[in-house]
Amino acid sequence: MDATWSRGDVGSERGAAAALAEHIAAGGELPCIASPVLLDAGEVLHADLPAEGWRSHEADITYVAPRVVAIGGPLMFGLTAAGSAVARRRARHEAEALAAPQWRPLGALRVLVTDRRLLVWHKGAWASVWYGVIREFRPDLAVDRLDMTFESDPPYCLAGPWVPYLTVIVTTVLAGDRGVDAVADVLAAPLGV
Repeated sequence: MDATWSRGDVGSERGAAAALAEHIAAGGELPCIASPVLLDAGEVLHADLPAEGWRSHEADITYVAPRVVAIGGPLMFGLTAAGSAVARRRARHEAEALAAPQWRPLGALRVLVTDRRLLVWHKGAWASVWYGVIREFRPDLAVDRLDMTFESDPPYCLAGPWVPYLTVIVTTVLAGDRGVDAVADVLAAPLGV
């Protein structure tokens, strides 16, 4: 496998991931491809992949409390006030549920996988996801999904047919940087901790 090998050289995404994993297991190097963006000095680009993304975080939700006008006597006023209180409470609970931390879609992303970070193209700008701040790395290759938890940032979820390929590269880089035992610990970290 030469140094310019890229995702287009193998028939399927999963086949590309398997071929890369076999290549690495046999002592081969990660592919090096030309970067479409300026990288840090000495930084190497290993892949340029599409993925769908989600981020788990809270949202700012505003809601309008229902307003009711009571006309009539004391009984009608009491019934209207009670109904209004129930409607306000329901609206507040619905808004709180929508604002709670949950997976929120980021949409289609372009992910550049380097030897130091993931560069993620989102909303017209590149965001760096440095490998050094990854606390959990949870691939679920059966559904082409990868969840990453960080020290002080909301978790990311990446999904799509190229996620197994991305997983091979990131696992290889982490194993080289942190050692195989450290990567096994990151992969085995319990969810929600």
